[in-house]
Amino acid sequence: MNPPKVIANADPPKEWIEVVTGGLHRHNTAATHIVEYYQVAFVIREDGNHIRGGLLGGLWGHWLHVWQLWVDRSLRGQGKGIELMASAEAYARSKGCVGSFLQTGSFEARPLYEKLGYRVWATLKDHPIRGYDRFHMSKRYTEANRLRPSSSVGIVFEPYASKNVDETVRRGVRTHAIAAIGMPEEMWSAAHFFLQNDDGEIVGGALGNIWGDWYFLDILWVDRPLRGQDNGGRLLASAEQHAIARGCRGAHLDTASFQARPFYEKLGYTVFGTLEDHPVGHTHYLLSKRLRAS
Repeated sequence: MNPPKVIANADPPKEWIEVVTGGLHRHNTAATHIVEYYQVAFVIREDGNHIRGGLLGGLWGHWLHVWQLWVDRSLRGQGKGIELMASAEAYARSKGCVGSFLQTGSFEARPLYEKLGYRVWATLKDHPIRGYDRFHMSKRYTEANRLRPSSSVGIVFEPYASKNVDETVRRGVRTHAIAAIGMPEEMWSAAHFFLQNDDGEIVGGALGNIWGDWYFLDILWVDRPLRGQDNGGRLLASAEQHAIARGCRGAHLDTASFQARPFYEKLGYTVFGTLEDHPVGHTHYLLSKRLRAS
């Protein structure tokens, strides 16, 4: 049989995405024996059911990952962001989490998170464009830094957030970023590459995106029978060439101690951040690579 071909598809069928994400999920579960996963959303709703703020996140490996936090401009300065974080942390503690982590830009909310006990453990300079930085922050839970949500601020827990909730919160975050740094929204684009065999089956993929001057590799997976044949390298090389053609200066990704750090280092990536015991019993690494001269 011929080796699988690498194909690009920025808007692939959902089945392709499910094959790649499902393959990585099964690998992670087998490697860590961690099967519990909870997706969470906390939402501020006002009269007429309008969404005026929210926090999207997930729990895995005894950690809370805060994906998105947004509060409508008209409600800022009233402690709503703190209440959203307090609600999420209280829920995470109830599920046995030992800490939480997140990322924020220099144009976003680092001072707020530091006020809540978060500390920077890694920094990616000039992200998403020159003049701005991205901070990776974490917090280990103790009784001393416990946040207790108020019962009077109208925050609703939605364990199964609707598509509307998800899109509203993410759109709010994007709009804030565009206003803060003057970067047009079209500077974000999907960048997905897949391995497809002669039968049309998807047997691997590199899922990522381009934002500003950077390519981010979100998920890389190759079916077990095809590993050790440089198929992962072919996928990542295709993604990098695409990123260079789009003007990107660098690429970044994250991986865990039970995943592929040596593989990425062989391809020129270097560690710029390490978070111990995430997930519990393992280590989380952030890696980056310069794609072209500044």
